[in-house]
Amino acid sequence: MAVRVNGLKSAGFGTDWALGLARKAAHALNRPHDDVTLVFTDARKIRKLNCEYRKIDQPTDVLSFPAETKGELGDIFIAPTVARKKATGWGMSYKNYLALLIVHSVLHLGGYDHRTIDEAKAMARMEKKILKSF
Repeated sequence: MAVRVNGLKSAGFGTDWALGLARKAAHALNRPHDDVTLVFTDARKIRKLNCEYRKIDQPTDVLSFPAETKGELGDIFIAPTVARKKATGWGMSYKNYLALLIVHSVLHLGGYDHRTIDEAKAMARMEKKILKSF
């Protein structure tokens, strides 16, 4: 499995930490050999992506884009400045919130969703299991 990380310095944590989280989540999906790209970007760039792909003209903390190629999970874009504000709003530490974003996004790439209550519960259970083991 290759996990590519770009711009992590802006998030304030080491590459090994982010790689470990992404790998744990991919293993939990039984896709340990599939590639994931984590891109840490600024609020301006993620706002542009959010507008282009979701038609929402505001920055968001994270976006994930599933791959169309076998052997890849996809790409995850995280805006640390937005994530830091959201962490405060949720009463979480920035590091814990960032960990949740990485795991949550990898699960999305693997097919998990939270459109229904049952889906949300299943996804939350998996997140908790992965984060607890990290």
